[in-house]
Amino acid sequence: MMEETTIYFILNGEAAADEELRLLVKRLREVGYEVEVRATWEGGHGVLFAREAARAGADAVVACGGDGTLHEVLNGLMAFDERPMMSGLPYGTGNDFLGGIGVESGFAPLEFQRWLELSPRPLDVGTVDGRYFLNMATAGSGAEISADASTEFKDIAGGLAYFVRAIPAAIDRPTRFAAITTPDFEWEGELAFLFVGNGSQSGGGWSFCPAARLDDGLLDIVVVPERPLREMVRHAREMVQAESPGDFGPIIYRQVKKVRVEFDEETPMNLDGEPCPGQSFEFEVIPEAIRFLLPH
Repeated sequence: MMEETTIYFILNGEAAADEELRLLVKRLREVGYEVEVRATWEGGHGVLFAREAARAGADAVVACGGDGTLHEVLNGLMAFDERPMMSGLPYGTGNDFLGGIGVESGFAPLEFQRWLELSPRPLDVGTVDGRYFLNMATAGSGAEISADASTEFKDIAGGLAYFVRAIPAAIDRPTRFAAITTPDFEWEGELAFLFVGNGSQSGGGWSFCPAARLDDGLLDIVVVPERPLREMVRHAREMVQAESPGDFGPIIYRQVKKVRVEFDEETPMNLDGEPCPGQSFEFEVIPEAIRFLLPH
């Protein structure tokens, strides 16, 4: 990237307080970049600031926060035909999208200056009913489970921590009847969990769509029917370790370009961790919709 270009940093509260990020901004200005900084204080600010950046002709917009900040920035930029490139630095709780591309919490912000010497990578974007997502949509009982399990619990449960926490919730609540239609398969029944992934990780770092690729023009869909606890956990273990989609007992894992999901009542749905409840959802993938600056 040329040094005379303009970069907007859009920060959540944690990022705004980080001295290393302030040092990064200072260094970028010293070497000739024009840098604008905006701090979000409530929901929707990330969308507004991203639109401001696009209208101002920014070359890059960097979302400094968690999946929610990335989600808002993406939705702001997707309103434009000509979009700045996008990037992100991890300052959230889960950081599922950034973690999935190798940018872990504890990342040193000053390393970002090196990224600016690289070429951005075209990434797919998922869309559902006019909203966009970079990482993953989750529905059913699983959408009500946050990623706040303790480190000790995650160490014990490993990649099944999300399921171990969510399954009792599914047992305590009535399951939801769903009808799922794709060009390749149809399914209907009592649903415990649904994952529609552009990225691979959700729930604080667990790979629920392990074969997902961000540039393959496909969405990964995982359908987990309601089943007894022991059976669900056994097949979930197989699925999260899979190298390719398939059937894992009653769990259906496929890759599709679009999918329609209909519930018999309004149901919790999260897009990149942000609430989007509804009864009917139309998912599609937009290939190579956003240029994203990655560390490799």
